[in-house]
Amino acid sequence: MNMDVTYRNVKPSTRLKGRAEKKFQKVAKHLREPIEAHLVLREEKHMKIAEFTVTGSGEVFKAEEQTSDMFASIDGAMTKLERVVRRHKERAHDRWHASSGDGGDGFVSAGSDDGEDIEA
Repeated sequence: MNMDVTYRNVKPSTRLKGRAEKKFQKVAKHLREPIEAHLVLREEKHMKIAEFTVTGSGEVFKAEEQTSDMFASIDGAMTKLERVVRRHKERAHDRWHASSGDGGDGFVSAGSDDGEDIEA
């Protein structure tokens, strides 16, 4: 897992980076390696903005949150990102099980009458 942090109009802080890395561990467990993460922390006027871009499992996931507190922005963006990643993982799991060919589509095949003839 590789995580880069970019600060724009924000003083670099080990607390901010540590918080982001700690929260990102919850997201990383849903993805396959290699995982590349890029975090942009920026301030515009009075809003603190956290943007995450994560590449993992062959997909690109993005999340952004803006609040008046940088820590709250990081937490909110991670919550959004975790929801998106979990939803993608569940959908992929559902698609894989639906296409497994087990006949669980609710239809009965034509050859399942076991040789019994129905007469009117």
